[in-house]
Amino acid sequence: MKLKSAIAIIISLLTLPLFSLGAINKNKEIIIGLGGGFSLPTGAPLRTYEHNFPGLLYFKEKGKMEHYLSANVQYFFNRKWGLQLEFSHQKGSYFSHLEWYGIPSGTEIIEINHIEEPYWKTWKLSSLTLSLFRIWRRNPNQRIFPYVFGGFGLHLMSADKEMVLNRWRLGPKKTGTKLKLGGGLKYRIGAKLMLNLKIFSENFYRRTVGYERHVYVGPDQFDSNYFLTTSKITRMGRAIAKIFSCAGIDFSLEFML
Repeated sequence: MKLKSAIAIIISLLTLPLFSLGAINKNKEIIIGLGGGFSLPTGAPLRTYEHNFPGLLYFKEKGKMEHYLSANVQYFFNRKWGLQLEFSHQKGSYFSHLEWYGIPSGTEIIEINHIEEPYWKTWKLSSLTLSLFRIWRRNPNQRIFPYVFGGFGLHLMSADKEMVLNRWRLGPKKTGTKLKLGGGLKYRIGAKLMLNLKIFSENFYRRTVGYERHVYVGPDQFDSNYFLTTSKITRMGRAIAKIFSCAGIDFSLEFML
């Protein structure tokens, strides 16, 4: 079964009870939201590394989070508390440029002369999150009101395993868990239509069973001893970051059922 089909089934199973509750009790609110935005990496595993040792090595790598799309269903028990089920899809990219000319050995330089052309590789991150909402409003027709939320969910990373995720210390393609926190403002345009501006932070947790604990960064990730014995360039170990994080902004249009 494809990922999109599985996610559609999960959302349907989780949201059908909410629609049933809304039909029984008209005082409850059910809202559907569609939006998008941008996010930026905030943790060390996604940081930009640039090292220049003239005549020996130049290396730069960086990660970039790109556009962000989201869809959600919200169910509010009353004027203050509610739940949100959200599906989000994040695109990202990884940049790398390596020029390795030699290794110092005493008073001599051991030649390597290995050059990798600068390149970008893309990757994707899809997730499903269930969050608890706390909003502040005095009456149902209040036009502007703030809120905060916190939630827990699952994520799936997808990319070229060797060239992107492993080099970027995020490990192979697989699922993991996530924690999402944030807040924002809702603006009511009409009786059934609202705008939502949301600021959030996300922590993504990766399973590290079977991987080394030490995560190498910068030029330290290249095994010079391995090169001296095999004449091949390789990264050190199979270590991945246990947690990586980002922060972003989301602007969405919401429809009240």
